[in-house]
Amino acid sequence: MTTASSRHEPVMPQATVSALRPCLSGLIVDGTAGQGGHTQALLDAGAERILAIDLDPDAVRWLSTRFRDDARVQPIHASYSDLPQPIGTELSAGVLLDLGVSSKQLATAERGFSFRLEGPLDMRFDSTAGVPAAYLVNRLPEADLATLLREYGEERRSRAVARRIVASRPIESTTQLARVVARAFPRRRRLHPATRTFQALRIATNQELDVLRQGLDGARLALCSGGRLAVIAFHSLEDRIVKQTFRRWAQEGLGEVLTRRPIRPDRSEAQHNPRARSARLRVFSAEGST
Repeated sequence: MTTASSRHEPVMPQATVSALRPCLSGLIVDGTAGQGGHTQALLDAGAERILAIDLDPDAVRWLSTRFRDDARVQPIHASYSDLPQPIGTELSAGVLLDLGVSSKQLATAERGFSFRLEGPLDMRFDSTAGVPAAYLVNRLPEADLATLLREYGEERRSRAVARRIVASRPIESTTQLARVVARAFPRRRRLHPATRTFQALRIATNQELDVLRQGLDGARLALCSGGRLAVIAFHSLEDRIVKQTFRRWAQEGLGEVLTRRPIRPDRSEAQHNPRARSARLRVFSAEGST
């Protein structure tokens, strides 16, 4: 049962549209289309064709309903890491990747992404494939679990958290896990104690960093000469990979980094849309851009 608001607002829609404005007359791939917020913003700006990709079958069903009367949009169930395969032999003028978990996924208790809602420890973007986060929580050796929390969650108290989790097994729900993790912190924190643990488990469950590396390379191959790749990251692990990849491509003569520093949401958006607060947008232009 969904017990929180699933209202979704795309992050930095104006900045995203501005970054991809030169691409509007060609094919644009929204590689993480979700509920279609960025897709709609691009359509409103004059985009002529959009391939709306998402790994989440629920999102694809939502997109198919939302854009069923708009021939400019083609929803497809796929991972952006499959690029350029989903677009065949055609090259795209622009690719957008909005990384991380969507508002609807967080608000749906059954998906297991939120530590605030009672649900199963799932956290899979594609609930029809792979193994849920419960496997990692209840099966990983303590040392491996601590490493996972440190590397993917940047959790400083990873050993203490892992020790608490192992001692409390079996852990069967999101809220139970959140309570267990909270006991590893002697003092109250501004950030919920379970935030980094849930991030780490989600990243590991979906192999997000490997998918990102593969997806960036595939997105570049999908671009026509002068095409643009825009990526919105939400934590330092993602942003570091995007930054380093764009820099490497530029050094190899494959194009130009258009954002010397990441574009951040303005104060008004950050206050209005909490999800936007940590967002960072970087843009790359493929070789041949003028």
